[in-house]
Amino acid sequence: MNESKGNDVSNGPEAENKRDSSRADLGASFNEQYMNINTKMKKRFMRKPNVSEATNEFIALAIQCEHSDQPAFAGHAYVGAAKCEASVGHFLGEAEHFLAAARQFMKAEKKLKSLKFYSADRENLEAATGCYIQALNKYPDKSPIRTSILMELASDLVELNHKLEAAAYYEQALETVTESTMKTICLKNLLSLRIDSKYDIALEIANKIVDGPNANVPEDVLAEVQVSRILLTLLVKPPEESKPPSLKQLFIDLMNDNESDAIPLNTDLKLKLQSIIICHATGDTQPLISVSADTKQFLTLQQVELLHKLISDERG
Repeated sequence: MNESKGNDVSNGPEAENKRDSSRADLGASFNEQYMNINTKMKKRFMRKPNVSEATNEFIALAIQCEHSDQPAFAGHAYVGAAKCEASVGHFLGEAEHFLAAARQFMKAEKKLKSLKFYSADRENLEAATGCYIQALNKYPDKSPIRTSILMELASDLVELNHKLEAAAYYEQALETVTESTMKTICLKNLLSLRIDSKYDIALEIANKIVDGPNANVPEDVLAEVQVSRILLTLLVKPPEESKPPSLKQLFIDLMNDNESDAIPLNTDLKLKLQSIIICHATGDTQPLISVSADTKQFLTLQQVELLHKLISDERG
């Protein structure tokens, strides 16, 4: 018994070599297994291809690839399963497998990013995007599932730092969303992206969040959006006639210490925002810098960046 224990190499170099060999074998045999399943599809049993069997084999191959940490291979196998479902008109099954494929391709892309390896042809990312689009096209235009798929794709693109592409998919999601809470989430995510690129568009989105029909914005979200509206207004300087009534009222209530449900901010933050507005109006840069330093603790990172931009513009 002692000898067998001494010879145990389950965690040693030999075991690791076996695991590496197993992964290599999977890579080498994937195409062969994939083609074998396709060949079975072409054979006819009782004048019908055995689609169910082929679908199950593609799914089994996908799961095998997932367990071996080969997400790109798993994605291709799920695409095979989706095509099987499409061949017999099982469109919801097709959508489900395309969605599984999209997630695996996206996982492969994130894995490359974590290794700081950037593919010029974006093979995995393009495959993921294509599969997401294939999946959502199987649902009706106003389906909540369609909205969820668009938002999932946009969120993945943000994580990969493709923010302009992400914004485009959030905008598509807004065209399909009907539920007010989901719409608020989508608009807030889009606001965050636009603050990084276009202040005027970001201000328009922030106005939509507050002024939307039947808007039921949670208090913490409303507080954050209202602060962003104030800072964006100071930066964009929109003409008075173009400001929506709620934006004009926001400044009136803030500067006159009016109590309003539309400004769920604590007293310290209100006072500091008042000071920022006054310093900005008078062009007093040094007091603006001083009050900004005391205000940062109340702000998000993006709002701090807006404040830095405001100071930079004043200095300019």
